[in-house]
Amino acid sequence: MGNAVSIFPIDVVVYPNQTIPLRIFEPRYRQMLDKCMSEDRTFAISTVNPDKKVGGWDGPNNIGTLVYVTKCEDLDLTGTNYYIEILGKERIEIIDLIKPQLDKPIIYNPPHNPSMQTMLSEAGGGKLYFQARINKLPEIEGQTSPSQWNTIVTKLKERIKDAAKRMGVSFDDFDGFIKHNELDIEGGSV
Repeated sequence: MGNAVSIFPIDVVVYPNQTIPLRIFEPRYRQMLDKCMSEDRTFAISTVNPDKKVGGWDGPNNIGTLVYVTKCEDLDLTGTNYYIEILGKERIEIIDLIKPQLDKPIIYNPPHNPSMQTMLSEAGGGKLYFQARINKLPEIEGQTSPSQWNTIVTKLKERIKDAAKRMGVSFDDFDGFIKHNELDIEGGSV
């Protein structure tokens, strides 16, 4: 297969440097997670393309994000339900999609029907999930550097203080206000 990356089509967009939690319970993605954790802890996420059915499965869009698993917990200690946290690394483009070994079963109700063992047996050891050969995409031009963000945040703080002063509200401790209201300047929630 040579340099094929595991692909997880899901209706979630992950940006580089963004951390998100996921729950993994489908047999095909448990197999993908097993491979991922035994190797380099990476796979790619791409949004689902509803017009792209491959063997009955919802196929991925051609642009996605390479992600790194930073945390992996077996929630019920049975190997059927995982909680993971992933960190977006870089944008990718799918060049050549490799379909799963099995078409989607007629009755598919994960994690119960069919079982992972049944699917693995029917796949004859093949992959139950999408894989792809990819190209890593360059960083988006015009990205804002950390120093530029600091300048923007500083200017926004001043504008907020000025607006508050005109409204008769005092912000003696702006950073304290941000923390008190659980706003995260560093994480982008302001």
